[in-house]
Amino acid sequence: MWKIPGRFSLTGRLCCFPKDPLEDVETWRESVDKVLSCKAGQIAFREFLKSEYSEENILFWLACEEYKKIKTAPAMISSANRIYSEFVQTEAPKQINIDCGTRENITKNISQPTLTSFDSAQKLIYSLMARDCYPRFLKSDIYQGLLRRGDSSKSLHLKLNISMFNLVAYVSDTSPFFFYRLSFEEMSQWSHSLETLLSSKYGVQIFQAFLKTEFSDENIEFWMVCEDYKKTKSSFRMCSRAKKIFKRYIEVEAVREINIDHKTRDLIRRNIKEPTTVCFDDAQRIVYGLMERDSYPRFLKSDIYRAFLDSTSESSKM
Repeated sequence: MWKIPGRFSLTGRLCCFPKDPLEDVETWRESVDKVLSCKAGQIAFREFLKSEYSEENILFWLACEEYKKIKTAPAMISSANRIYSEFVQTEAPKQINIDCGTRENITKNISQPTLTSFDSAQKLIYSLMARDCYPRFLKSDIYQGLLRRGDSSKSLHLKLNISMFNLVAYVSDTSPFFFYRLSFEEMSQWSHSLETLLSSKYGVQIFQAFLKTEFSDENIEFWMVCEDYKKTKSSFRMCSRAKKIFKRYIEVEAVREINIDHKTRDLIRRNIKEPTTVCFDDAQRIVYGLMERDSYPRFLKSDIYRAFLDSTSESSKM
């Protein structure tokens, strides 16, 4: 997960931008650089790319920008491998559209990465966004809507919501626009139990954002995948999905390896040869227990939860 540092800090309360985030909306039409140089622009452009199913482009570009700030060799190696596995390698989850020569060159040098390892690919993706996506973005409902909103952005309610867009977009892969649907009453109930939190679509999204800040979002991701897996009806599809889940979360050194004991891991390895809907139940219970006793109490005290709670409370008073 690639979290871009912002100009806000959270100390139990929501902190707003130093200036109105919509103040520069009109300047975004000057160049794609203007869009990418400010957080609000990145959020809006990402939302547009998501609607075109090409969000991987800006995510890769942002990941490369962060990568180039790395100071230590171990961190560079770790980050390079994550970028490669997520965006560059063939059939990566968010595979970017680059030529085979560039891909092969990155593959050849990934074992000894440098700060410029992804520069060629980043330039290609930047050009693709500049000449192809950016012109359509300027004509999109998202940008045109922000232009109209910019005229009335002095509203406190709007400023609170835009600040929440900023917070969510940089800790979560989900759309920040869900904030409009949240109420103080619903968010307050999340403190009752982890079960209550996970029964809320938006609760899951915000909890996942929190876990990403703790580098443990593979837990909620695995839990959600298991919930979805248990709804599988086709035996053929179940077999295929079970293998994918095992490869991604269970096997040793998996991309999103969860923390379970070796007995549970070995049992799953045997059971996925003839998978059933309960194949992953033991592992899911272990991960749920870990979240319940460890992550969930910290979430309730976290800046992320308090900020959302405070903001919805303020909005309800208007």
